Amino acid sequence: MEPLQTLNSPISPLRPRSLDDARSQTSPMPPVCISGRENTPPSDPNLQVNHRTSPSSRKKTPFIAAPMGENPRSDAPGVGSPDTSVKVVVRIRPVSGLVKTEYQVVKKTSSNSLSIGDRKFTFTSVLGPESSQEDIFNLVGVPLVHDALAGYNASIVSYGQTGTGKTFTMWGPQSAMVDAHSISSYQGIVPRIFQMLLSEIHKKQECLEENDISYQCRCSFLEIYNEHIIDLLDPTQRNLQIHDDASNGFYVENLTDEYVNTVEDVTQVLITGLSNRKVGATSVHSKSSRSHIIFTCTLESWCKGTQSTNSNSSKISKISLVDLAGLDKGKPDGVGKCDDRYVKQSLAKLGKLINILSRVTNSAEDQKIPYMDSRLTHFLKETLGGNAKVTYLCAISPDTRCIAGTLSTLRFGELAKEIQNKAVVNEVSDDDFNGLRDQIRHLKVDDRKNLSEKNHMGAIHSERLVDT
Repeated sequence: MEPLQTLNSPISPLRPRSLDDARSQTSPMPPVCISGRENTPPSDPNLQVNHRTSPSSRKKTPFIAAPMGENPRSDAPGVGSPDTSVKVVVRIRPVSGLVKTEYQVVKKTSSNSLSIGDRKFTFTSVLGPESSQEDIFNLVGVPLVHDALAGYNASIVSYGQTGTGKTFTMWGPQSAMVDAHSISSYQGIVPRIFQMLLSEIHKKQECLEENDISYQCRCSFLEIYNEHIIDLLDPTQRNLQIHDDASNGFYVENLTDEYVNTVEDVTQVLITGLSNRKVGATSVHSKSSRSHIIFTCTLESWCKGTQSTNSNSSKISKISLVDLAGLDKGKPDGVGKCDDRYVKQSLAKLGKLINILSRVTNSAEDQKIPYMDSRLTHFLKETLGGNAKVTYLCAISPDTRCIAGTLSTLRFGELAKEIQNKAVVNEVSDDDFNGLRDQIRHLKVDDRKNLSEKNHMGAIHSERLVDT
């Protein structure tokens, strides 16, 4: 894979920041660490991170979900996932060299299967302990970028027991994000996604054939902690409310939108948000993630019509990158802080929803889907069985001491792969607007006609009452 270069050309007016171009390396996930941050190795103590962002680039606006297009193209060729909108990828993390081979109970048996004892599991893909960050990006991140540019909503949901490498896989260490000399081999999926996304946008804008296309990217970053939604870009905004109404659609009130146009802009947003995430001690890590975090990028594009078509069009897609807090199987039930109990309750409600959605898909049961049971399931309504292409990234450990959490994660993956989303291209053209205007005009005519008939019948009825 060619190294992804940092962009210096703007997409929309925004004060740029500067980092040097980077070169790619390859390295597997680091072995299990019993202490320290979940997504560390290794941090540079001399690294200076700028947590400030430009006040002029930050806006408080309702976070609005990407709508289903007025001209939905469910039959459009999928780029990343041609057969299904739902994929389940399992990543087996390496273990410390101190762990003996006989304690490693999970074995990868093929590119899409693994075994635990005599029990076999099959998913879309399985990555072994030797897999690198670049491997998982090529498998999951590259298709997501293509789908988003095509106009699909696209999501990654990272799930697993605490200490299995979810946060490392998604983000990598902060030092890897801001390394001025090279793209670190430890860099996670998310920063790589935006390096590729912005590079592809830049290429499209440079093409003579596509010089009439415009793009705009805006990002938000929130966490769900103890069932409260907190803005990670402005932590003073706490207990934010989710709204869903006819005029504004689905949005989180007062959530910060950051407009970005370079990789450096995205990096600053990521670092600011990750630095504000709630962490706590578990049996595996001294600073483990204790909240669910969701990074969202809304990508809008406008394309002028050509001489042949003479029809303008616009697309809007939403990229949702979800890193769930993990259960700490090392603690007995009832032991732990308040946030542990909230994490357990939240994941239990997510599991219940996934279980129901898998049954509805298979048996066409007509039942109420409990999206409103928690903030997490409510916010992820489009991702879970809705208008989105989604990859569930299940992180597991091969260590026999983690067998309970591993089996639980694999059962979650087995249910998730049965869900059928309804992903469509969110595209609206001038023809669609004209068609809608015609429909509205006809409806108004029908309403006036019906009102006139009602008034006429009412007048006749009144006259009859007077006569009697």
